[in-house]
Amino acid sequence: MPIAVRYVHSQPSKTVTFDFSGHKVLSYTIGLAYWRLSFNNDNHVRTLKISLSANQPNEAQVTVKVNGEIRDDSGNTIHVDDSSVVACCIAVVDNKDSNVVLASANGISDGTQSAGIALPSSTLSIGAAFLSGFELVYGSDNHVLSVELATGMVQNGTTAYIRADASMSDSSGNMATTATLNAGLLAASTTEAGVYAVPMLNLQAPGTTVPVEFKKELSDAVVLLQDYQVRFAKDHHVRSIGGGCHQWAVEGSTVKLTTPRAFMWDDSGNNESSGSVSLLVVGIPKTVAAS
Repeated sequence: MPIAVRYVHSQPSKTVTFDFSGHKVLSYTIGLAYWRLSFNNDNHVRTLKISLSANQPNEAQVTVKVNGEIRDDSGNTIHVDDSSVVACCIAVVDNKDSNVVLASANGISDGTQSAGIALPSSTLSIGAAFLSGFELVYGSDNHVLSVELATGMVQNGTTAYIRADASMSDSSGNMATTATLNAGLLAASTTEAGVYAVPMLNLQAPGTTVPVEFKKELSDAVVLLQDYQVRFAKDHHVRSIGGGCHQWAVEGSTVKLTTPRAFMWDDSGNNESSGSVSLLVVGIPKTVAAS
């Protein structure tokens, strides 16, 4: 039962391909490792939005259209050259596996849960949700004080629900009137030996490499963003906002994360006063990996 993972660096308005050549993709889910949305200069914000529109054109490939938006009410929109995403795909390939469930849910409103998702067992070795997109929209454009995105899995026996927490606000009481998340889910029973996962909570490590240790030597890994929060000390315009983990490397049984963090800045020298990201690091052991 091979499980395979892939990731790609891209920009909004582009379509990317996860190539599983030599394998047949039976099920998959997608998620974000990192995102960045930027204006050409700092502005108020009306809308922040990222979505990954997935399709499987043939048995060995999954394609994703990357959509990104940042805009105000004065016609200022995204500067694509300074905007990017790292998108990830987890797939069950070649043979069906009743011990693993990969799922997705879109448009989950803040403070609510997705529809139920059937789990492989009531006893899990992995049960985790992660971000694959979001939409935050003020009623009109405003400064930004803070942005928060968080998802998780709520389990009830053999059924899972993906919860969503999403907000954008300033210090004058303005809050996003639209606040939704898209998310993926990975669930594996305790008998599953083809995939491992390690959560890394509340990271803010600019300029630092963070090691993540697994029990077995790995062939590959992806990093998935679960929680994100960033905050200015007081209200400001935004030039660029984003976070997650942009780069990582597999070395034996260790995955090394480069500069996991959340960030936000304007053109007047104001940067985030606080921020953090929580990540799910998913590793494929060498002995069972699909190359």
